[in-house]
Amino acid sequence: MRWSALLLCLGVLGLTACTDPEDARYVREETGRLSVDRPAAWATPIEVQEPWTAGFQQGPDSVEQIQLSGLLGEYATASEAASTLIGQAQLAPGLDGFEVVEIREVSIEGATTGQLTRFTVDSPDGGQVSGTWVVAARYPYPQAVAVSILTPVHDPELERRVLESMELHPEQ
Repeated sequence: MRWSALLLCLGVLGLTACTDPEDARYVREETGRLSVDRPAAWATPIEVQEPWTAGFQQGPDSVEQIQLSGLLGEYATASEAASTLIGQAQLAPGLDGFEVVEIREVSIEGATTGQLTRFTVDSPDGGQVSGTWVVAARYPYPQAVAVSILTPVHDPELERRVLESMELHPEQ
């Protein structure tokens, strides 16, 4: 009987030691052809406009937010889709001070091309907010998905998690 209790305790302790606390900080979101992890604490839904299909933030007045596009459009490459986002941002009335900081190619599961664009915009309090777009596209059946992140300062850990978890589930 003591051995059974000991084995049970060791089993429970072993399971606890093997769980990844980082996983509890994120939840899986799926919308359209996109699946990606988002911070679990960013659970307040926000209204989004096309091409975004879902969005979440930390709280009603927080800067931190993530928006998802389950179908950004019929783009053959991620750079083509990201260029469209950049062009729209440069013309958008609410994105004063928009400035691209970095553009680089990335690998996204299910995509033939991927691109990450980091940028800054002016915040209403006079400072700057850091933004990141991760776009994935698939060819020869043009389709693209995207994730948009806003944080007070660039968050490399969140960027890494999005890149590692993001998947394009292509049609055809």
